[in-house]
Amino acid sequence: MELFLQFKQNTKNMKLNTPVLYTFLIGVSLGILFNSCKKEEEVPQEEFDKNALATNLSTNVIIPSIDEFNNNIVDLEANFIIFKNDKNQQNLEVLRDSWKQAYLTWQTVKIFDFGPIRNIGMKGAIATYPVDTAGIQNNISSGSYLLSSAANVDAIGLPALDYLLFRAGALDSLQNITNCSNYVEDVINKMLSESNTIKSEWASYKSTFNESTGTSSTSAFSLFINEFNRDFELAKTAKVGIPLGKQSLDVPLPEYIEARYSGISLELLEASLIALRKVYNGNSYSGASAGVGLDDYLIHLERSELDNTIDSNFGEMINKVQSFSTTFEEALDSNISGLNELYLMLQSHVVHIKTDMTSAFGVLITYQDNDGD
Repeated sequence: MELFLQFKQNTKNMKLNTPVLYTFLIGVSLGILFNSCKKEEEVPQEEFDKNALATNLSTNVIIPSIDEFNNNIVDLEANFIIFKNDKNQQNLEVLRDSWKQAYLTWQTVKIFDFGPIRNIGMKGAIATYPVDTAGIQNNISSGSYLLSSAANVDAIGLPALDYLLFRAGALDSLQNITNCSNYVEDVINKMLSESNTIKSEWASYKSTFNESTGTSSTSAFSLFINEFNRDFELAKTAKVGIPLGKQSLDVPLPEYIEARYSGISLELLEASLIALRKVYNGNSYSGASAGVGLDDYLIHLERSELDNTIDSNFGEMINKVQSFSTTFEEALDSNISGLNELYLMLQSHVVHIKTDMTSAFGVLITYQDNDGD
């Protein structure tokens, strides 16, 4: 309108001719065309379908891993009954194998420490380590204990069975000390009760998880991103850093090694990293199919380079863990440089997922990092 009025005023003061008119009209047309193109460029990017991401995770990763863990504990209980009726080395080995399988499956389940799992404190009850061996022995000696009490949080779960099933003289103790055998049974039954509860509650919580895709600190999506990061940092700090001595002036602390008695600490670390990578890429728990994952979200946000970095880093860390041919404790003596290299790889990865990825998603990290680095 302003251009038209200006043109109208100018025609009063000058003799209008055809070239001037054409020039003016062309200028106006180009201006309109430019503004139109600009508006098209400013059209907001289509939102990423986080509901599809959450649905894939709950359907193909979370619930299948919880179901599998529940099956593992059912098998563990059944194999203990067989052992209890005939306490020999062969039956003990079967019992140990079922314990190991449950511990490996747990590496996926523990990533999702929110909602039902957080509500019943399952993560602490299933896998708090290092185990309190003195507390376990006191419980066995007295024959009287409340396994659900806070005082026994590090005398229960899978780490307690690591000690009871794999320590020196384990078979003899289980054969000849009734309270010892009873304690193992009580620990298994407690885990089975918790596993049954989580399996049931996630069946109803699934819809909440799928729909709560906002970025507020209380949304299921935000809680998931926080726990994904926390789980990785615990792998870095608890599984590697603390026993390696990163909290103790580089003085190794082998007593803090996870599953020290069975010697499967590095296998658990490998399983943990593989699980985190699967979740990141939206791959199913069984590995049979690929779905919408955090990688797709980053690509949608035009952060393909970050996606490539995160995925390749996971691959390199897993390969590094697989390169060890000894237990973690043996590596403290024979390959501490290799463990230090592994720790640095884990440490450098934190910035990519905890800072860069979460920032891209608009999620705030709400848990406290107390590992000192």
